Amino acid sequence: MSSAEDAFGLALLDWSHGATAPETVERDDGYMEEGAGPEVYLADIDGWPDAEREVLGRLRGRVLDVGCGAGRVALELQRRRVHVVGLDGSPLAVEAARLRGVKDVWCQNMEDLGVELSSFDALVLFGNNFGLFATPERARARLVAWAEATSAECRLFVESTAPYFGGAPGMDRTYYRRNVQRGRSPGQVRLRYHYGGAVGEWFSWLFVSREEMRRIVRGTGWHVAEIVGPGPGDPYVAILAKD
Repeated sequence: MSSAEDAFGLALLDWSHGATAPETVERDDGYMEEGAGPEVYLADIDGWPDAEREVLGRLRGRVLDVGCGAGRVALELQRRRVHVVGLDGSPLAVEAARLRGVKDVWCQNMEDLGVELSSFDALVLFGNNFGLFATPERARARLVAWAEATSAECRLFVESTAPYFGGAPGMDRTYYRRNVQRGRSPGQVRLRYHYGGAVGEWFSWLFVSREEMRRIVRGTGWHVAEIVGPGPGDPYVAILAKD
């Protein structure tokens, strides 16, 4: 992927150099909205969702920050002296994370993770990064693979937001009803980023309710041990443990 196609990675790198202009998010039906910008993606812990702050102290041992972006989670874990490795498939995001001080960052897609997972005590997918799985089917397949590759004690800390209450970015009632009519998961959305003159590639993202999370996880080798989060429209973190 060229830097022009990685519009979000370019935004992360620019923000890491002090830029403040937000990205724009385009949905596949033509709807566009201003993105969250550096105030969210580079936020220190005071600007994080309640659920993330509540579970952060449970991340111990060796932690893999999946989809680390510019490193907001990894940096806070480093500050707490947790051994954390950032992971992102975008070379520009990895450059931004290193620029901001993340000590150990891998430029790798999560689909390529294998035996190296066995060395981690926890995998964290904050920032609604359960959405990286794109569809329920891909989520189940990846969770099965991770169950086989990780240790018995490993925990997953995965964040999502229900698509039904107005809290999920880029989602509204018309769109999730259209998904249902097409036989898709209600919270499945296809997006691309615009930043400056760059236009990113289309990608799929997945938002799920708490009950949908439980259904997806069931039978994958994991179970939902706990769900942390305030209201139904707020981001929540599901803590997954081995069956």
